Amino acid sequence: MSGNTGFRTELFRLYEHYVGDPDSSKDVYGYWLFIVGYIAGAAGVLLYLIGYATVGDEHFVIRVSAVVAASGLVFGLLGFVLMLPVRRRGIQASIVGTLVALVGVGSFGVVYPSHWRGYGEDLGPEVMGVFTAGIAVIAGVAALIPVVTGQRGMFVEEEGVTEEPPVMTGDALEGAQFAVFRDEAGDWKWHILHLEALAGSEESATTRPQTEEDIERVKSQIGSAGLMELTTSAFRLYERRDGQWQWTLMREDGSVVADCGNVFGDRDGAEQSVSFLKDRGPEADVIDIEGAAFTYTNERDDWFWQLLDEDRNSLATSEVAAPTQADAEDAAVDFAERFGEARLLALEDVGVELRERESGEDWYWRFVDDTDEEIAASTVDFDSRRDTEDAVEALLPELETASVTVAGEPTYELYTSGESWQWRLVDDTERVIARNPEDLSARSDATNATDEFGAHVQDADIVEIEDAAYETYPVGEEWHWRLVTEDRDVVAASTDPHEDSEAAAEAISRVREQASQADLIEFENAAFQVYEADTGEWRWRLIDEDGNVLADSGEEHTSRGDAAEAMMTLKEQAPEAELLEIDTAAFELFVDDEDRWGWRLIDEAGKLVAEDPSTHPTRGAARQAMNRLLDHLETDVRTMENAIFQTYVEEDWHWRFVLPDGETIAVSETTHPTRDELIESLPQVRDAAQTARDYTIGDVAVQIRESGSGSGSRNGNGNGSGSESASGTWDWRLLDRDRNEIAESAFSYEDRETVIGAVNSLKNAVSDAPIFTIESAIIRLTGDDQWQWELVDRDRNVLASAAGAQSTTDEAIEAVERVRKLAPAAGRVDFDVASFELFADDDEQEQWRWRLIDENGRTVAEGVEPHASSDAARDALEPVRGLIGDASILEIDGVSFELHTAEDGWVWRLVDEHGERMAESTRAYDSRTDAREAMNAVKNHAPEGWITFTE
Repeated sequence: MSGNTGFRTELFRLYEHYVGDPDSSKDVYGYWLFIVGYIAGAAGVLLYLIGYATVGDEHFVIRVSAVVAASGLVFGLLGFVLMLPVRRRGIQASIVGTLVALVGVGSFGVVYPSHWRGYGEDLGPEVMGVFTAGIAVIAGVAALIPVVTGQRGMFVEEEGVTEEPPVMTGDALEGAQFAVFRDEAGDWKWHILHLEALAGSEESATTRPQTEEDIERVKSQIGSAGLMELTTSAFRLYERRDGQWQWTLMREDGSVVADCGNVFGDRDGAEQSVSFLKDRGPEADVIDIEGAAFTYTNERDDWFWQLLDEDRNSLATSEVAAPTQADAEDAAVDFAERFGEARLLALEDVGVELRERESGEDWYWRFVDDTDEEIAASTVDFDSRRDTEDAVEALLPELETASVTVAGEPTYELYTSGESWQWRLVDDTERVIARNPEDLSARSDATNATDEFGAHVQDADIVEIEDAAYETYPVGEEWHWRLVTEDRDVVAASTDPHEDSEAAAEAISRVREQASQADLIEFENAAFQVYEADTGEWRWRLIDEDGNVLADSGEEHTSRGDAAEAMMTLKEQAPEAELLEIDTAAFELFVDDEDRWGWRLIDEAGKLVAEDPSTHPTRGAARQAMNRLLDHLETDVRTMENAIFQTYVEEDWHWRFVLPDGETIAVSETTHPTRDELIESLPQVRDAAQTARDYTIGDVAVQIRESGSGSGSRNGNGNGSGSESASGTWDWRLLDRDRNEIAESAFSYEDRETVIGAVNSLKNAVSDAPIFTIESAIIRLTGDDQWQWELVDRDRNVLASAAGAQSTTDEAIEAVERVRKLAPAAGRVDFDVASFELFADDDEQEQWRWRLIDENGRTVAEGVEPHASSDAARDALEPVRGLIGDASILEIDGVSFELHTAEDGWVWRLVDEHGERMAESTRAYDSRTDAREAMNAVKNHAPEGWITFTE
């Protein structure tokens, strides 16, 4: 063991003697391993040259010399790797490569020459592959690892490198270090050093050379720097590197009391600032704001007020100039009153404002968007604000579901009226040209009516009925007839269907013939009737008052007498039945089960050929209805296979639209002075009815329309441009159920899609739209990414605004509530020519300081010493007044030390001629004496200090 230690020691001694101090043991081993490899490689070459000339066995010489030389190459590469700044993993990889390469070398000695290049199994490629792989690993480590994971690598920790103490790396202010050194005999010894960081740089440098340059500058000037030893307080003026001037106020002991609050372009500006402080500072009042206070400023002969909090942060500013300070004070009082009563309006999309007309007699409402821009205004006036509010509250739910119609496009408008449904047809000129004639029970009935109207209107004939007319009409595959008057009252109708229109017309002819000869038969109960059958034989039957056959003879008789005799036998069973002897057709008046009267026409064979389509309350009314048939018996017969426009006159001309089954489904809304004019209008009715679409409307509908001109326009983003709109723009309006306009948009839009989008956005937003009015003023939030409030009056004049913006609406609302709380109790602060103000720092540990401000609120001087409370800052201000008055003015053009008080003691700083801090103490000292001693230690030792760099 001692022999190994001696050999190792000798290796290190030789390395230190001929090479130098090693950084680690692997440098020594690597060096000697490299020498061994070098010698072995050279020996292998010499063996080959000498042996090839003297030894007869050529293969033996090659095998031995190759093994020796290759081994030398392997060990030399490994030694080279060990001397590089390679990490542990790199060394491990190199050892693996060494072993692989040595396996290849040994394999060569075994297989050569019997299994080499054409001999035996020819293992040459395999042996060379193993050897080459090992060499490649070692060479790869040597070539790549220093680059990828070298000494400055980030992924593997350094090995064999001494860690720097924390005080050297800036992680601690105090520590210890072992200093290792050689004694006179050349042996190693060590000392324990106490390390303390006395000073630190104020600013950082981006490069190492720049750092070295800054250190050399400090070293060269710190020795000559002196402490500001003053006999009295003084203002220190200095020029910064950028050419700007500043000053600091120092006590006679060199400690800094205050500095200027800004910079000056020249020395005169700095001196004027000092003069202002010396003139005004000793007598300046102390401003103390509790809660909030109003202050007043004069700008170009106009006065403005400003609301400040206790930290002199501006909360609100006036936007209206006042001619005098008294007027500004009145405006501030008015602001506090209005702001406390004003409603906060934070519109997300849209709101409804109730406004009084300028005349002061009527009210109206208008929609405004989130930028407080008018979207639409009502065209209807109201007597009071309450009426206006009621109208808006009724409008908004309806508007949310309102249909959107298009002016210039024919439209069926479906709507309710009480419990029933109605419809009307509006043409492309916005005129109502048709409507339903009577109430409909359901929406489906209205839809069916408009569908029928549109389906039949194109083929409908134009018909005029004078007094009355017979109409034959189809019902499925069968035909019927009816006698109708001009008013579409059905006087008579067929009782049985017919095969075709001709058969129905023949039935009408029979009715004419028989009705003209028919007698009137009246009975209230059942009646016996004797009649001649079509075969010429006689029969009898018993019929009730409704014409229903109760009994029949059951057989035929050769004469009337035989039939009457047989009938009389049964009459004894029904004594109340009347006896009717009918030789020709007859009209019968009868009463039904509901005591209503009607008539029917019976032919000579007793067959029902016509009847009253309705019943009447009295016998006389039924007789009058029968007489109407007789009055119009010879009227014309018309086939009604299609629907018709029936024209009629009631002072002016009208039309009604009648389907073949006689149902009137539409009537004209407009009238015409002559029938020709009415007929000329029907093509427009046909086109509109055929192309119109159904819209269900409520109490309100939105109509978009293409406008030729307007008061303004909106682009695709919906922003009002305020420019005159050109032809082809679009706008919209609100219509009530009777199509009366109740509001219209304030802007025109570029195209149809844009106006529809604006209308849909409004419909989606009205459910949450607030209803408001401005009596005195209102607070509105404005902004996009940044929010602030404004106090505006009814005419949108901005009376006051927030002094700053907030990032969210919630923060802006909090700012409003804070002003509401502070403004009513705010006092008054007069910023004289100069005033002292006490304020707290924004850090977590609240520290109070003072500053001197001029009449415009600009900071002239600011104290640098912190205090625990405002009272302490006020107390510390009193001796400062004396310092200001006694202070002289000095201009320092060299490097100097300054002593300052800190929160927990005294600190020192090294300041150059430009007032920039070159260095400062790393800790605070308990007393000024301790700080001065530390400063002197730095001053004495820093010029000769050495520079060390740690990574």
